[in-house]
Amino acid sequence: MVRARGQAIEKAIDTVQMLRHSFLKKVLVKTIRLGSEDVTRYDGTRGNISTIEILLSQGEDEGEIEEDESIEAQ
Repeated sequence: MVRARGQAIEKAIDTVQMLRHSFLKKVLVKTIRLGSEDVTRYDGTRGNISTIEILLSQGEDEGEIEEDESIEAQ
């Protein structure tokens, strides 16, 4: 599983693509979950930050895309 939020989303997607095309050719994207989290910034203001969670698997199943209200960071 690959998780990212904010500006790191682009790097997470690039990493998964590199894994699939260069290193682990049998790895498939099983699920992509999109969401957002409420955050409090250093100056006290609140805002939303986008999140992505990419679940990888081995096999030949087709993947799916889900959109969530929020994904909790662990």
